[in-house]
Order: sequence, then C-alpha cells, then structure tokens
Amino acid sequence: MFSTCKKFIAAIGVGLFFGVPLSARPATSPEEEVPAEEVRVDSVIPGLTMPADSVAEDSVLTAADCFVSAPMSVFPTIDRMTRLDMIDYFNAGSDKASRNLVNGVCRVIEDSPDKIVVQTSPASEYTLALLPSSDSGTGTVIMLVTTLKTPAEDSSVKFYTTSWKEIPGLFRVPLLDDWMLPEARRNRKDVENAVPFVIAKLEYFPDQKRAVLTHDLPSFIAEEMLGVAKSSLRDKLTFRWNGKKLVMEK
Repeated sequence: MFSTCKKFIAAIGVGLFFGVPLSARPATSPEEEVPAEEVRVDSVIPGLTMPADSVAEDSVLTAADCFVSAPMSVFPTIDRMTRLDMIDYFNAGSDKASRNLVNGVCRVIEDSPDKIVVQTSPASEYTLALLPSSDSGTGTVIMLVTTLKTPAEDSSVKFYTTSWKEIPGLFRVPLLDDWMLPEARRNRKDVENAVPFVIAKLEYFPDQKRAVLTHDLPSFIAEEMLGVAKSSLRDKLTFRWNGKKLVMEK
C-alpha cells in the first residue's frame, strides 16, 4: 500500500489525483469494476452487517455512508477508521485534521445527506454526491468528483453503483465548442490559439440536481491571451441530472 501511494505522489508531484482531468479526459471511459474488499463495514460501524463494497439501503443511504464504505481502491490513503474520525470531528464542529496513511492531513469540509466534500491533501479534494436514478435496475448513483488544486482547480468525474462498480458514459466532457460564445466562432482560430484547453472545477448542488463547471482563466492562460479568452468563452457551464446522466443546459 505504502509503495503504491508513494508512486502516485512521485508521479504528480502534488497531493494525490485519481482520474483524468476534465481538460484531457475522453468523453467516455471503459467500464472498470472496482474490486471488492474483504473487510466488513460492521467491523468499524456497529449495527451494519453489509460487505465493505456495498452500502445501506437507499431509504437510509447518505453520502457519509458511501464515503465510509468505499473500497480502499477508491480512497487508498484513508482507512475506514480515519474516515469515521473525520466525520465525527466535522459533526462536532472541530476543524481538527486527521492523518492519512502517507502522513498527510485530511478532513471533511462539508457534509449533508446527499453530498460530502473531503480534503485529502492541500492540493486535492473529493466530492461524493448521491444522485437519484430513474433506472430501476441501477438505483442510487454515486458521483465522485476529484479536484486537483494546482496550478488551477481541475476536476474529473466518475460514477458508481452503490456496490462501487463504475458506470461509464454518464457525463460528456465539454469541448472548446461548448465553452465558446456564438459571436466568437467567426474567430475560431484565434480562440484555439488563445485557449488550447479549458481547466475547470465542477461543483454539484443537490437541492437543484445541477452541476456547474467554472474556469479561472488567469490561472492557466498566458496574460497576453486573456483578452481573447475572456471575450470568447462562457464563464461557466451548467449540467442537470435528469435521472440517467448529466445533461448540459443551453
């Protein structure tokens, strides 16, 4: 475990980042099954008698439940006891940080029944949100957003069943055309030269069932290109969860 985590850290130089950035990730990902853990959740949460790779019934399911029950392959630097401590500290109103398996700091910074936000290092953050599914065969969908905070905030998104099997194809990564304002299309070449890619952070709002992608142009665009970029791109893109996937709103 420790050697694996160190390889991840050495590879990116900052924090831990799992998943492909929105600026580089393809529109869909091949389906990938997350291996189940042998550890049982009832060994760390009294009263629960489910395997570690599954969670409570949808009627009582919370985002915190999913965070605690996620296999170590999803949160490899935070064991289950540490996750429980993090939730307890947050619920007690304490800003005390916990130590992860590579001696870094981690803490819960937001917690509600449908969404939990966890800081796993100064440079990385996870948002785990529960999405109601209109597909009776799927049930609740777990959306996991990973945000790397340097040099700009950039998010990647994955979706899982409540048994932590990855679900592909629920979100299409926006292209430059999606960001571009209609009046900027006649100067497309100039825009492409100024903005070869877009780095953006995704935030999810459970009460609206909407996700918002927001960029911070000065953090990744050369100063001499900022004028063209700001006048050519939308400030944000909004997506609505329709029960089956995240759909971009016009």
